[in-house]
Amino acid sequence: MRALLTRRSLVLAALVMSLALAGMTRATWTTALAAGFTGAKQSVDVPGQDAAPAVLALALVGGAAAVATTLASRWVRFITGPVLILVGIGAAVSSISVRADAVSASTSAVAEATGVVGGSVDAEASIWPLVALVPAVLLVVVGVLVLAVGGRWPRRRSRYQRDASREVAPAELDPSDDPAAAWDALSRGEDPSDAAAEEPSVDAAGGGAHDPADEPVDDTAEHPSDDTRTEPPGDSGRVAE
Repeated sequence: MRALLTRRSLVLAALVMSLALAGMTRATWTTALAAGFTGAKQSVDVPGQDAAPAVLALALVGGAAAVATTLASRWVRFITGPVLILVGIGAAVSSISVRADAVSASTSAVAEATGVVGGSVDAEASIWPLVALVPAVLLVVVGVLVLAVGGRWPRRRSRYQRDASREVAPAELDPSDDPAAAWDALSRGEDPSDAAAEEPSVDAAGGGAHDPADEPVDDTAEHPSDDTRTEPPGDSGRVAE
């Protein structure tokens, strides 16, 4: 049951009902019999878009309201819901009026077809005005459901919000690896070198490799002390003399 009350389901239902209502106006809603210039009786088939032009206009409005319901803002349902209800009621009233008074609904189309204005017209309504009541009533139901359950729909994020959530924050980028991040840091008044200085070294963490160059150098091997120096033999002999 919840699947039938989702935003997608109700929007799809409103679109289908609006398209069905608009398509029904192409069928023959009334069949009129009127005299032409010669006085001979002429049969005229009046489509729904001529017998009830308001139905076609309302169907287009219903389709636009269904599309508007897909917008991210929840408050839109307070507009599209009543619009769908009014569209359904208006289409139902127009359909019933054609069924109740087929002659008045056919007068304009008959005058255009025969070229005789104000002549006697006999007309009979078909089944299509009654069939049009089905999508009209369903549009009213959809409009009521949009108002009733629209507040439970999750709020849809815009494309800008989705793209912003996927981007990495500038503070998380390493300026030393990304020159563009360094420029961004400078534009914010920050020093990119501070981020590199704050990073702990590998040796401080105790996980670095041993480097022989870091060991202290023993100068004793390279520079022997004066006590261990060996004097030349010639100098020793002179001292003895």
